[in-house]
Amino acid sequence: MGKMNLSLIATIVPLIIVGIGLIGWVLSLRSDVTTTVGQINGIQEELSGVHKTIDVEVERLHTVWDSRFREMQDKVDTQQEYIADLEKNLAVADDQMQTIMGDHMGFNDVLQELGKSGVLPSGERRSYGGYGN
Repeated sequence: MGKMNLSLIATIVPLIIVGIGLIGWVLSLRSDVTTTVGQINGIQEELSGVHKTIDVEVERLHTVWDSRFREMQDKVDTQQEYIADLEKNLAVADDQMQTIMGDHMGFNDVLQELGKSGVLPSGERRSYGGYGN
């Protein structure tokens, strides 16, 4: 029986050693997995914070862009009103200038007739010419 006990011990002891080693390896693996999961959770939290920051910055940029767009649109509207007023004033000035130029052409004709008839004092031979050119 001594031989059998010795052979049984020789078989069981290595199995126990392998079992203890396997248990240690599993515990070490579990610890590594737990650490990795914790790190992944930390990374997810950091990413969540980054996403919130990006969302806040994007919203801020939209607000700034909207505000600047409104300012520019107001300036464009003001300039369009100013240009419309200028166009109207130029049209009125052009009409008045044509009336004045027509009157001057009439004065020129009258002065020439007066000059030809000798009614004007001597030396008075001015000409209001060039308006029709």
